[in-house]
Amino acid sequence: MGRPLGSPNKQKPFRDALNIALRNRPLALRRIADQLLDKAEQGDLAAAREIIDRTDGKAVQTVDQGNVTTPLLTDARLNAIAAGGLPEADLLGLPPPDGEPRN
Repeated sequence: MGRPLGSPNKQKPFRDALNIALRNRPLALRRIADQLLDKAEQGDLAAAREIIDRTDGKAVQTVDQGNVTTPLLTDARLNAIAAGGLPEADLLGLPPPDGEPRN
């Protein structure tokens, strides 16, 4: 998650200093990239991941939610909740008391 829109903290002093240093030493960034490639070729997984993340983008993290086939709250239930028409037991997903039909 990035910084919120409108955040006043737009200064990045380290980035600015690094950009100045790189302008004074234009081949430094190339040498760093070469060293990263060398480490990845030697089997350094962190270096390989860094290269992959920078070229292909970071992998999307998936979240397994099991076998969810129906929404937890339907539009009808949400409307009923908003109107105050569902009993507390129904809101909690509890079964209705014996003999009472559920609306």
